Order: sequence, then structure tokens, then C-alpha cells
Amino acid sequence: MSLDYGKEKCAICGAYLFEDDDVAHCPECGAPHHRECYLSLGHCGLAEFHGTENQYKKPESTTQKEPEAEDVVFCGRCGEKYKKDAPACPKCNTPNMLSMGSRAFTIDLMGGVPEDTDLGNGVTAKEAKQFVAGNTHRYLPKFLKFKYGKKASWNWLAFLTPCGWLLSRKMYILGAIIGAIQVALTMLSIPFTVAVNQLDLSETKGYFQVANIIRENISTIGVPVIVLALVGGLLAILLSVLFGVFGDYIYRNKVISNVSEIKKSDLDQELAFRKKGGVNFFIGVLGYFLVGELPTILAYTLGMFS
Repeated sequence: MSLDYGKEKCAICGAYLFEDDDVAHCPECGAPHHRECYLSLGHCGLAEFHGTENQYKKPESTTQKEPEAEDVVFCGRCGEKYKKDAPACPKCNTPNMLSMGSRAFTIDLMGGVPEDTDLGNGVTAKEAKQFVAGNTHRYLPKFLKFKYGKKASWNWLAFLTPCGWLLSRKMYILGAIIGAIQVALTMLSIPFTVAVNQLDLSETKGYFQVANIIRENISTIGVPVIVLALVGGLLAILLSVLFGVFGDYIYRNKVISNVSEIKKSDLDQELAFRKKGGVNFFIGVLGYFLVGELPTILAYTLGMFS
């Protein structure tokens, strides 16, 4: 009978048994003994337990077989399983860092939120992750907080470019409306910009000198023009702050609403998530540049700079 040397003890003296020991096994239960101990007692040291539930049983080996290295990896973005030597995920084209020889690292794409957590209206964190697709480790914990009454957070991208951020997250209608408002607010300052450009600022240095010249020429510029510029600037700042604070909450409501509708429909869920969710980087950048450049284009078109 095989013996796990160094891990089993003599049934009589209790000492560990090693390979160079003369070992004897009980013919009935198989318990190991030093042969000398067995002969001195004349029988198994565990004879009293023969035939009972406490009878000697060979302990299971604690040696664990090393797991074989799998030939596959899982995409950290979409979860697709593919060969570890592939350059990128065949589903979402996310680069395979292991194939590039980079040191492996992991990111909790759930942001610490369990996959089966209900984020509202029966939408699980796993479903929200599939819909959001990008930066999920940031959004999912916020969505969970919003479920319990919190509405405010902070989103720098939504603050810096409300229109661009909304469009990038495929909130196209709201993004277009906010973009139009931003353009309109910028247009309010165009008359002021034109008036200031007509002043002689060639010898001025620094903002204080410019401010003094503007103050001295208030009657030339016109109070209504200055007021319009101030109102437009303040409203633009207020709009940015509102989306910086409540942008994540607005996006959470879109995610919950869209995912709920998709689950109730007959659409292919995975395909619908990719179509309505995720990030449209190109449209977001386009919206950012349009909001920045369109007021100038319109001003030239309307002859405001002539």
C-alpha cells in the first residue's frame, strides 16, 4: 500500500513515517505503523475502531495538480474569449496586451459593483456594462448611488464640452439642442467682440489695460452690447456647470431606459446594445468643434465682422 511519507503517523507511537522507516500496514484497515511498534503491540493500534465509522482511512493527498496554461484570454472590454496569441479581440478590436509582450494587468471594469446588482427598473450592472461599453468602472458605481437618491456627481468632460460629451454618448437629440444653445449664447458676445476689435489695443499689455480701455469706451461699445456679452457668458458657464454636476445622472437615466426597452423588445440584445450604447468618439469630437467654430462662421456669413 502506498504511503504519503512525511505526512502520515504511526498508529501507535504517533511519530511521522519517512521513506527510510520500516513500515507495516494493518491487514484489515491499512493503518501504517513502525514495524517494531506493530510487533510489540501484536495488532493494529487502531483495532478498536475496526468496523466503525472511525476506522482508519488513508488521507486524501493535498498535492494539487498545477493547472495547465489555457490557450485563451478574455477581452477586458467585451468579455469575448479568443486565442491568447491573437493581436486583438475579434469582436471589439481591443488590443491584446499579452500578445504585445506587455506586463499583464487587470482592471475591474465593474468598478466593484457585482454583475447581478439591480441598478434600477430591473437592469443589472452586467447589462449596463454591456451598454455603456467605455469607462464602465467609473459609471457603474455612480449609477448604483443614483438608484438610492443621489443625483449629483462631477463629470469633467460634460463640464468642458456638454454638447460633445452628450453626442459621444449617443444622446443625439439632447446633444444637438444643447449645442444649439451653446452656439446661440456665444453669438450674444459677437457684437462685443467686434466692438472691442475696433478699439486701438496695439499698445496695451495685460488684461487690466484692456479692461481699462473697454471701461473708457463703454459709450462707444454700447451698454446693451456689454450686457448681452455678460449674459451670454454667464449662461454658458451655468450650462457647463449643470452638465458637469448632473450629466452622469442624465446618462444613467438614458442607460436604464434604453436597456429596459431593449429587454422588452424582440431585438438581438447584444446587437442593440452596441447600436444604441457605447461611445461615438467621432460625433463627439465633431460636436465639440462645431460649437467652437460655428458662431464665427455664422458671424462672418451675417456680415457681423465686416
